[in-house]
Amino acid sequence: MPENSLEHLNRLLKKYTLFTSVPDIERYRRIAISKEGTCMFRGCTEPIAWEDARGGNYLCEGHYLTVRKWVDEARANLLK
Repeated sequence: MPENSLEHLNRLLKKYTLFTSVPDIERYRRIAISKEGTCMFRGCTEPIAWEDARGGNYLCEGHYLTVRKWVDEARANLLK
């Protein structure tokens, strides 16, 4: 049986990030002032650029775009 989009997204997040659930990427905001923290991707050392609505779960610019793409693709496949 082929894997569905949500299972695929969860597998990617578990393998490459520290997220325990699918992040609400729509509510992420760019970090306006300098903050201490690390990107949610395992081993990432890039400076953080995005945070969730609660001010945590940081992502660097490149990994924000990656998660955004993964979530958008999963949504698109679920709507097919």
